[in-house]
Amino acid sequence: MQDHNLPTSRSRGWFDRLRYRVGEWLFAADEDARATERGWEVRRGARGTRGYRDPRWNTVHACASCGGHGLTLTDGAACPACAGTGVVRSAPAVAAAEGGKGARS
Repeated sequence: MQDHNLPTSRSRGWFDRLRYRVGEWLFAADEDARATERGWEVRRGARGTRGYRDPRWNTVHACASCGGHGLTLTDGAACPACAGTGVVRSAPAVAAAEGGKGARS
């Protein structure tokens, strides 16, 4: 005898596929296309969630000279290595090389 109260993998499979297709339909036409056009990474998560990330953030790191504080440890003046910001870029951003085409264009 089969227990009909337990969920089966078959019914869960079709519902997950349906949910995936609806999510693709909702997001791919607008938000995913816009993010891909800008060169962002699009990550599809559980339950139809999306994560968008600009890969230029991979080049931003805390300044090693001041430990990310923006001030020198000796006299408290602005760190010359990062100009007091506390962050440095390890490589120039790709968008800057493309003529300033970025997220706000």
